[in-house]
Amino acid sequence: MANLEEIKSSLNSNSALTEDIKNSIMELVVTFNNAFPSVDLSNLSERLKTLKIIRGSQFLIKGTSRYNPIDNELLISFVKINNCDCKHVLMREILNIITAKDNYTGFNQDNIFEALNVGYTEMLANFLVGNDTNEYEDEVIATNMICKIIGEDKMYEAYFTNNAKLLMNEVY
Repeated sequence: MANLEEIKSSLNSNSALTEDIKNSIMELVVTFNNAFPSVDLSNLSERLKTLKIIRGSQFLIKGTSRYNPIDNELLISFVKINNCDCKHVLMREILNIITAKDNYTGFNQDNIFEALNVGYTEMLANFLVGNDTNEYEDEVIATNMICKIIGEDKMYEAYFTNNAKLLMNEVY
């Protein structure tokens, strides 16, 4: 399990990120780790070594940002980001990096649970740093209702272990 010093070392080894970005990421990772100390940050530590942040077209990115786990790239729509809470957007993408596995994040294997994954990621980001906008309001409302049905502990476990089957087992 990676610790915060390893995270900092990974960030410092990445020459593609500016010092401001590295500091912002580190601050948010500390916030995350304080709230969820049992979550393994090894995946985050590895991915931060090669993470690239790329300016993306507002026409290619649905929202303000999108993490591509295959290429380990964070695409940001700089047109849309000006109207958003940047701290919240970065926290949401850090959550995606923490839970990235193969070509998906969280429990969104094969895009079956895309809206649920977006809603849960957004709920966690809201909890950790708040939010001034409601970019995924519908997803958050639906996810909150599902959490009430299957239990927040099961959602948490499924999300951080990339286990979509756990959700299916709870529903059926």
